[in-house]
Amino acid sequence: MKNVTVAGCLTAILALSACASSGNESIKNETGTTIDQKIQDGVTTKDQVRAQFGDPMDTSFTDSGHEVWKYAFTKSKEDGTNFIPYYGIFSSGSHGSEKQLSIIFNGNTVWHHSLSNSAVTSHGGISG
Repeated sequence: MKNVTVAGCLTAILALSACASSGNESIKNETGTTIDQKIQDGVTTKDQVRAQFGDPMDTSFTDSGHEVWKYAFTKSKEDGTNFIPYYGIFSSGSHGSEKQLSIIFNGNTVWHHSLSNSAVTSHGGISG
């Protein structure tokens, strides 16, 4: 019985440690529909965007001088093969999804916005 308990605890620890997230959690549960309800082109202001989503992760400017704010959130899970003894040294990876919200401002007002949701993978290990 003790071995079963130890094995169960180790499995739970591995399962919990295999997930990771990073970025701006304010967009974690957003969809295109919910974003369109919260941001209206030509109406929503910078202050309203900041109040809803916080500070952007990245700001830049287009060639025409429009300010661009970007928010991103990534959720990933390590591949099961990472935990195979010896094999994980040679080949490791993760998979998940990344959401990115891009907002272009014309002065103080949203000009255009978009939310994308992409599958992401990473792979690493010893290569020869």
